[in-house]
Amino acid sequence: MQSRRTFLKNSAVALAGATIIPAAAFGANERLNIAFIGAGGRATRLFTHQLKNHPLLNMVAFADVDDVSAATSYKTFPDVPRYRDFREMLDKHERQIDGVIITTPDHGHHYQAKWCMNMGKPVYLEKPLTRTIQEAEDLMAMERETGLVCQMGNQGHSSKGLQELNAWIRHGILGEILECQAFVTMDYYNPAKKLLPEEPVPGTLDWDLWLGPQKFIPYNPAYCPRTWRKWFPFGGGALGDWVNHNMDAPYYALGLDCPSKIEIESTGPKKGVAFPDSAKITYTFPLKNENRDLKFYWYQGETYKPPVQGDFDPFTEVVNSIYGGTLIIGSKASVLMNSHAGTPRIIPEKKHLEMASSLPEVEYKERYQRPDNGHYDNWLNALKGLEKPNSDFAYGGRLTQCGQFGNIALNLDCNLEIDPVKKVILNNEEAASSELVGYQPREGWGSLLTIT
Repeated sequence: MQSRRTFLKNSAVALAGATIIPAAAFGANERLNIAFIGAGGRATRLFTHQLKNHPLLNMVAFADVDDVSAATSYKTFPDVPRYRDFREMLDKHERQIDGVIITTPDHGHHYQAKWCMNMGKPVYLEKPLTRTIQEAEDLMAMERETGLVCQMGNQGHSSKGLQELNAWIRHGILGEILECQAFVTMDYYNPAKKLLPEEPVPGTLDWDLWLGPQKFIPYNPAYCPRTWRKWFPFGGGALGDWVNHNMDAPYYALGLDCPSKIEIESTGPKKGVAFPDSAKITYTFPLKNENRDLKFYWYQGETYKPPVQGDFDPFTEVVNSIYGGTLIIGSKASVLMNSHAGTPRIIPEKKHLEMASSLPEVEYKERYQRPDNGHYDNWLNALKGLEKPNSDFAYGGRLTQCGQFGNIALNLDCNLEIDPVKKVILNNEEAASSELVGYQPREGWGSLLTIT
C-alpha cells in the first residue's frame, strides 16, 4: 500500500490514468457498493430510516473517529467492516467501492471529498458543501475536471415543492419577483463567547482525526459529537446549516449566484468563536437576465424575524416553526414554503384556492421507500447513468458560498461589497482574508486545495 504522502503527490497523475467504470454499465436494479465516512450522528438516522434495506445500495464499509457516536450504526450493521481512518478504509476497499457518502462535520468535508474524488470515487456530501469559499470552488473544479457524479445533501432539492415553485415562476404565475425571504428560529446555535478549556480525550475518540486539517484546538466535550455546528472553527451556525434548505428553492428557480452586497444586523459577533444568536442579513443579487437587483432577506433566531406580511394567513405559523421556511413575493402572487422547499402554496389561502385550477401540473417521480429518500435515490440512479444529480457540486458550491459570505459578515460584524463574477470581497481586507475564504491546514495535514 502506497503511503499517503505518495498518494497526495501522485493523485492527479493516478486519476488521469485511472479507468473509471461508466455509470451506465450498472443495471437499473443492480445494487451499488457504497462506503460511508461518518457512521454516527446524521448517518445513524440514514441507516435507521432512509437507507436501511435500500434496494439500490450495499454498505461496503464504515469509517468513524468516534466509537460512541457510531455505536448504534455498528450494532445495526455488525457485519460491515469499520475503520477509524477513512483513508485506510478507501485503501482496503478501493476496488469494491462505487461511491462514498460523507456525513461528517463541515471542517472535514473538503479534505475527505477531495481524497475520494482523487481516487475516482463519486461523492454524496452532506451540506454545506465545505466550510470555506475556496474549498467549495475547488470541489466544483474537481467535479468539472473528472466528470464524477457528485451530490450535495440538501435533500429538499429533490422535492416536489422545489419543482412546483420552479414551474410557477417559469410560467409567470407570480409575475415579477419583488423580494425573497428565508428564515429559521432553531435555537441550538448559542455557545459560550470563548473557546472552552481542555479536557481529557476519551479513549473512544481519535481527536486528531476528528480535527483533520483544522488548526489544533484542545478537546472539550462541548465540541463533539453533536454540538460542533455551533462553533466557528468547525461549522457555520444557523446560516451555514439552513441556507442550504430555506434559501434553496428561490435561489435555484431564479438562477442566483454570488451576491454583490451583504448588509447585516445582529445581536453581536463572537469573533472566531461562534455566530450571533440572532441576525438579519440583506443579500443583494444581480439578476442575470434582468437589468436589476433582487433583495433576499435572511432571518435567524428569535430577535430578528421577518415582518408579518398583510393577510398572509399561515405566515406566522411557518415563521414560528423552529425549522422556518421561505417567502417569495411577486407582483401577481406570493408563495409561502415550509423548510426544505416543502409544500409551496399561494397566500393567502383564499387566493390559492382561486388560482388552483390555473397552476401548472408537475410530474414528480415517486421514489422507492419514503418521500425523503428522493435525494439519495437521485444520486444512486445518477451513478447508474439513469438521471442527473439534482444538486451537483456546481450548484451546491454556489449555494454554500452564498452562506459563507454571510457568515464572514456576521463574524466580523461588517457589511460586504463583493465582485459577483470573481467572488472577491472588495471593501474589507480583513474579510477578504477571512478563514472562511480559505486557510492553511495544520502541520501534518497536507492541503489538497489546488487553487490560490
